[in-house]
Amino acid sequence: MHICFITNKYPNKIDKNKTIFLKKLVDEIAAQGINCSVVCPVPTNINRKYKHLSMRQKEGDVTIYYPRYFGLGQKNYFGFNPAKITTHFFEKAVEETLNKEKSLKGVDIFYAHFVTPAGITAARLGRKYNKPAFLAYGESTSWTIQHFGRKAVKKELASLAGTIAVSSRNKKMILDYVSPGSVGVFLNAIDTELFKPIDKKTARRKLGFNEKDFIVSFVGSFDSRKGIDRLETAIDSFGGEVKLAAAGTGGIVPTSKNCIWNKPVSHNDLPIFYSASDIFVLPTRNEGCCNAIIEAMGCGIPIISSDKDFNYDILNEANSILINPEEWKEIRNAIKLLMGNEDLKLKLSKNALNTAKKLTIKNRAKAIIEFIKEKSKYDK
Repeated sequence: MHICFITNKYPNKIDKNKTIFLKKLVDEIAAQGINCSVVCPVPTNINRKYKHLSMRQKEGDVTIYYPRYFGLGQKNYFGFNPAKITTHFFEKAVEETLNKEKSLKGVDIFYAHFVTPAGITAARLGRKYNKPAFLAYGESTSWTIQHFGRKAVKKELASLAGTIAVSSRNKKMILDYVSPGSVGVFLNAIDTELFKPIDKKTARRKLGFNEKDFIVSFVGSFDSRKGIDRLETAIDSFGGEVKLAAAGTGGIVPTSKNCIWNKPVSHNDLPIFYSASDIFVLPTRNEGCCNAIIEAMGCGIPIISSDKDFNYDILNEANSILINPEEWKEIRNAIKLLMGNEDLKLKLSKNALNTAKKLTIKNRAKAIIEFIKEKSKYDK
């Protein structure tokens, strides 16, 4: 079986931390004996740095192609949305690569990440070349569907052989656009060889953190959706009693005197970052299935996050404290509770670790491969 993964984002020297989780999945599927290729068109008109990417790169057993295309984005400009135009040029770049590269002549399956532009492209190419096409639906909201047009998306995706949803909530979100029997739920997962507990003192020494501080960690975009602003307010309310270590980038960079870290952390160093903290807090408004939460759980860190349905597949009262993400006082109260209750911390830590042990990238890749074979009726 040869699977061609189609995506508009993939980790490279320009975007080192973009969709790391997708790369991990592709690498694991390849490790399980499946021939994998990735086609990731890049809009050089939007980011000129993409011109410095090699058109073809080999990483282990996976070949990644970076064809150039003219992109206009997918957001409204003065009442006009260019999503369909962007998807058109994106599709042409993928198809030209398929026709040009000899190693892509034997592709059996198209597997797209996100609805637009990749999902629409995979569905179209599947129809054109009579190949099964699959969509991985992990969006936190349906904004790309709205911008492309709900009726248009439903028509385009009708031919999909299957859809991989990352949570029960995501399955409900996509059912309006695809056949109910074609959707499977496969929770996001981690490499448990990488994400595992590290001695806290050792981790803090590596990062230069004070061993006596009570540290709250955050990993994600610095924006209001993820809740970094509300978390910073909650932490500042303690005076200097609680410190914030926030890994990420974005428009709301935490800069209070209680913030001891406010920059990105490489994927391989994240276990050190998580293990250096006392608790992990993510007061997010929307998620598909949050990788950062599962990573923190894999490192045995107590979790405080949102009491919302997107978390219910992985979080419960046994392994986390669930709060209203809009209320900074609730965030503060949950932090305060864990500060004064070591037994509760240990309980949540143990149960979080046990949950994470079930969410391995190896098991997820195996299940997705079987799903693809079943839905595509692939029996070679």
